[in-house]
Amino acid sequence: MKLGKRKLPNWLKALQEYVEETEAPRDFWLWGGIFTLCSALQRRVWLPYGLEPIFPNIYILLVAPPGKCRKAGPPSLAKKMLRKVNIPVSIDSFSKRDFTKELAELGKTEHFTINGETRPQTPIALISKEMSDLLAVDPKGMIEVLTTLYDPHEEWEYGTSGQGHDKLYGPCISCFIATTPVWFAANLPHEAIGGGFTSRFAIVTGYDKYKRVPIPPIPDEGLYNKLLSDLSTVAMLTGEFQWTLDSKKFFEEWYDTLDDKVNETKDERLHSFIERMHVIALKAAMGIHVSYSNDLVMELSDVEAATRLLETVLKTAGDALGGHGRSITSVDIELIMRQVRHRRNVTFSELLSINYRNTNKPELLTVMDTIIAMGMVEERVSAEGVKSYRWKGGEKNGRT
Repeated sequence: MKLGKRKLPNWLKALQEYVEETEAPRDFWLWGGIFTLCSALQRRVWLPYGLEPIFPNIYILLVAPPGKCRKAGPPSLAKKMLRKVNIPVSIDSFSKRDFTKELAELGKTEHFTINGETRPQTPIALISKEMSDLLAVDPKGMIEVLTTLYDPHEEWEYGTSGQGHDKLYGPCISCFIATTPVWFAANLPHEAIGGGFTSRFAIVTGYDKYKRVPIPPIPDEGLYNKLLSDLSTVAMLTGEFQWTLDSKKFFEEWYDTLDDKVNETKDERLHSFIERMHVIALKAAMGIHVSYSNDLVMELSDVEAATRLLETVLKTAGDALGGHGRSITSVDIELIMRQVRHRRNVTFSELLSINYRNTNKPELLTVMDTIIAMGMVEERVSAEGVKSYRWKGGEKNGRT
């Protein structure tokens, strides 16, 4: 099939222009764009990689405090654009059984042809502005199935007692979800954090708005139509990605640094993510490449950009996971560290007045003793006996 000429020199840069007058952080929009491109590619393109090829399906999680970063915008636009170019998009909330049934039906009509051969696929973009909605019906089942279907399968079958079974051919699931650190800490089971589920996500953390826009203007319709046109072209790309000598050499050298990253990272919840960073980086690199080219060649600049993005994700992913852990005070410790870091200097009485709904004086003293022992804050007592705390931990993350 002959592909039409692109209307934009770089789809991701044009997307940033399109959303300039929005408040969400730029990296939220960048990852949203990468997700949209990867979802449009479906299983039609792949990168040879040992025993199993790497397909561009990608999992991305936006994490920010409620209302702080306008995190709903990128998932909403991704869903709208993918539907416009006829990429299957799932509903927001369902059970594992409902999801596999939907996929089984989808697989009856979705396929593609390459070199005269028809190949089956079951592609779907799972997009949710709130993880709480996605996991509302069947949290355990959905975590299980999304963990399993991230990896490539030629065939995958799910059976239930008395309800028959669903057989999927070439499932290709992409996820784009938003949530808050507090919801994470309060609702995800311990085994999902740092293990199979969250380690498959590029967890993108937001702290502040890009800028305040009191009355957002109507975006450029002409630019939007060009974005859709080029996204349609991306959705028709078919074939095998090839390495260049430079990109392959760079990736091999970067891959060799991952063991060091594990050793340097104090937050053990991130270790499994580091072990999967290379695969996520290659998926992102495919999306970055097709933003400007129809040629399926993995350029050095694509791999460099993708690995830089993953390095940034690693620096803040620990914040995104919040206080999730076995300790009953872990949530309070994480919250209060953020409060002290934000204020830089704060008195004990100020902290108690901020947090009295969740803690009391003895509990807060215990929390502060822990944070002091971690070396994150310094305690001071004035001549009048007023106790205060000064932040000295830098920008706290998994590699502090």
